[in-house]
Amino acid sequence: MRPSLQSYLAAKRTVDDRALNRRVLERFSDELAGVDDPARVVEFGFGVGTMIERLAEWGRLPERTSYRAIDRDPENVAAARARVPDRLEPTEYRIVDDHDSGWAATREDVETAELDRVETADFGERTDGRSIALTLEVGDALSPETIASGDATAGNDACAEAVVAAAFLDVVDLERALESIAAALEPGGLLYAPITFDGATGFAPSHPLDDRIERLYHRHMDEIRDAGASTTGRQLLASLPANGFEMLAAGGSDWIVRPRSADEGSGYPATERTFLQTILETIDEALAAYPADVLDPADRRAWLSTRRRQLEESELSFVAHHVDVLARLENN
Repeated sequence: MRPSLQSYLAAKRTVDDRALNRRVLERFSDELAGVDDPARVVEFGFGVGTMIERLAEWGRLPERTSYRAIDRDPENVAAARARVPDRLEPTEYRIVDDHDSGWAATREDVETAELDRVETADFGERTDGRSIALTLEVGDALSPETIASGDATAGNDACAEAVVAAAFLDVVDLERALESIAAALEPGGLLYAPITFDGATGFAPSHPLDDRIERLYHRHMDEIRDAGASTTGRQLLASLPANGFEMLAAGGSDWIVRPRSADEGSGYPATERTFLQTILETIDEALAAYPADVLDPADRRAWLSTRRRQLEESELSFVAHHVDVLARLENN
């Protein structure tokens, strides 16, 4: 059985932790530290909240941050509401919010579409430590209506100083996404887009079908999937300047997942077996879209069976190439 999307996103936390390009992240943190107080950040494709957890735990946010988190999946937002507050409490940061009951979203809330937005309170007198005024929102970050509604969230007519788009730009229409990001930013605002896929997917041990599987999987991203592309990472290096952004930093951020060595223990770190299981099922679903004259279903099943067995026996390793970018919207 394929793990839920929310389980996969949670399992991906430790994989992304290792992968993130520290030089690009440090530049983002340094640039954000220089903006007005509080720093206003919007995240496109918030998922279950692992990015804001990481930024807070690693001390990469300013002392006071207004953070607007948007995701189109109500179940992702429900999961974020359940996990983010508790995970931020042990850090220097505390969530400023007057609606404590708003975090306890139920499945009934999701099914009846009552999950909409958690409005945040003012920072008030909380000046003794770091704080985040957090708004979680169900919505399409690429919709002009969603972006426009952010004015009320920010409490004024200004746009954000930063947009975070982690593992996002490679699964949406890039040009449309860059337009939405520019609309969400004030002139001189930052785009931080880490874990952007860039055209390499591999497993070990090797399998005779690997090259063909990888080629067809990437072709599915480029030609069959609704949006996104297998080489978005490198495309950003040209698309950002063409769309009014100045490149500030870029670097690799590869996913590398492997079984622990004998002296590290057994199996995979944290819940990374769940992560790998989802990757295999995602690839299989993509390959199943091809007719038999392109890929014999028996070959697909044989490849997947081998990889599942290797995963179960803690023998499977995985590598995927990504690019992290940081750019500034130019003053036009």
